[in-house]
Amino acid sequence: MKGLKGSVFLALVFALSVVAASAQQITVIMPRHEMDLKGVWEQQTRDFEKESGIKVEFIQMSWDEVQTKVMTDLAAGAGSYDVIEFDNGWVAKFAAADWVEPLDSYAGKAYLDRLLPGLLKTFTVKGKTLGIPWNNDTRFFFYNEAMLAKAGIKSPPRTWAEVVAQSMTLKKAGISEYPIAEYWNQEWALANSLAYYLYSYGANYFDEKGNITIDKPNAVAALQFMADMLRKDKIVDPSSVTLSQEAAADLFYRGSSAFFFQGPPSTYSYANDPTKSSVMGQVDVASWLPAKTSALQATLTLPEAFAIPKTSKNKQAAWKYIRYMISEEKDKERALEIGSLPLFKDLYTDPQLLKLYPYWKQFGKQSAVARALPLVDWYDELVQKSIVAVQRMLLGSETPHAVADELAAYLKGKTYNGMVLH
Repeated sequence: MKGLKGSVFLALVFALSVVAASAQQITVIMPRHEMDLKGVWEQQTRDFEKESGIKVEFIQMSWDEVQTKVMTDLAAGAGSYDVIEFDNGWVAKFAAADWVEPLDSYAGKAYLDRLLPGLLKTFTVKGKTLGIPWNNDTRFFFYNEAMLAKAGIKSPPRTWAEVVAQSMTLKKAGISEYPIAEYWNQEWALANSLAYYLYSYGANYFDEKGNITIDKPNAVAALQFMADMLRKDKIVDPSSVTLSQEAAADLFYRGSSAFFFQGPPSTYSYANDPTKSSVMGQVDVASWLPAKTSALQATLTLPEAFAIPKTSKNKQAAWKYIRYMISEEKDKERALEIGSLPLFKDLYTDPQLLKLYPYWKQFGKQSAVARALPLVDWYDELVQKSIVAVQRMLLGSETPHAVADELAAYLKGKTYNGMVLH
């Protein structure tokens, strides 16, 4: 009898271990997609659970909250997450710290070759694929065509001089008191805006040879232009210094502002959504972007990816989740449901999608001049330094020259591609 009880006990332990093994669970953390008002990512995750038998603790927060949690966890080696947000601005830092699992052996060449090469390249370091893109977040120039037409303006501006001139026309006509609303609150997005204006003036923080250029004439001119639009010309809404990206976009959707220079792909859909917009049918997408000269036009590409931390204890299950969510089937489903830009090359020639989103043709023209943020492992530190200094300038307590000199002093001695900046 005693032996029988022991056998039953061992059988029970074995059965429970089998159940535990089959009931895998992973933890996924990612920002909320700006277009996902329907909860499509959540629903697709639940579909994955049903089809795979793998349970998913699905954590969605604001980008800044996700950044804090992911960075803290990776630095501590805690292993709390199996699939994490991997932002384009983190690539150099993550690679240097060896925090994430190379995915080439999981994915295979045939799968990787179907993804947009520009997105995939962002997350590839020394031939190793460290992340699979989940968000094609290139930024685009949108404008309120109806407001421009009312003011007698036939075409959106191509240069910053034309932006100022058209904005003054809109102001004088009483059509828009502040034709531009920017997201210049002291947060990460302000650094994105700064990079955009620098690029549009043919400037940058430093060049490919390791020379510091933030204090050179073109960069100072970009800073001066930002300050002048706000403080001298008064064509930028003064509340911009406290606005997030979402709040600036909301002013555009309400018909307060006429131009949105760096709108996410969702801007067009939101502008034509009666639950969010007062300007339905009025917004259009340009085929170009304003810049100092048309030859200098540029836009930001800010893709985000999924990565698997090396501390994950469930790497195979984590890859199954990524492969399921970043498939052509699910990618097209998201494009149809919420209008998110596809990640796979073939979907840009999909007749069903092009019929639904004809303005993707203009997106394609703007995407041709897309540029990434500086790829350095100290970019988050650069962001914090920049946004504090630039906000002082926007508030009028610092000059553009002083800000440029401050940032140049900070950059001196930093390394880029093995070179010491000087």
